[in-house]
Amino acid sequence: MFPYLPHQPGYNKRLRAALPLVKQVIRDLAADSDFWFDDVWIADSTRSSAAARAPPSSARTWRAGRTTGYCASHSRWFWGLRLYLICTPAGMPVLWALADPKIGERKVLATMLDVEPGLAASRPGLILITDKGFSGRQTRADLAASGITLLRPSRKDEAARHGEPLLKTIRQLIESVNDT
Repeated sequence: MFPYLPHQPGYNKRLRAALPLVKQVIRDLAADSDFWFDDVWIADSTRSSAAARAPPSSARTWRAGRTTGYCASHSRWFWGLRLYLICTPAGMPVLWALADPKIGERKVLATMLDVEPGLAASRPGLILITDKGFSGRQTRADLAASGITLLRPSRKDEAARHGEPLLKTIRQLIESVNDT
């Protein structure tokens, strides 16, 4: 039935080579739904733990990139990667990335949007709702240059923003998408 079954190295090479095709199929299926054209996006990150507390004893055999990071929402350290999601309020993923937890959230967000610049450019008046971790003048300026309006809660050292209580219900959407 199968003339050749690749061994582990061959399988991994084929799997890595097929990743762009899998991404394109996911994107095409998503673009076929009504949620794809939503002009509001939600961005957040969550831990993707490989181990609960510390690197396992076999850490030297793991793939590079998994490091120790701190999850503020759970008040604990973890060993693994951080999953970044940009999705619609209905929960449809638009962009995603796995990154080292030591890389700042703002840098990962900028990189995600730079990888596919046409995605945001095709949506005039796009609103991106984030949490406080994505705050920063440079981030706001970069997003504004891309035509994206950033909405986020105010930090403790800032005055309350106009309409901030309305963001609480939307924040619940963010946390339910990440299931945290």
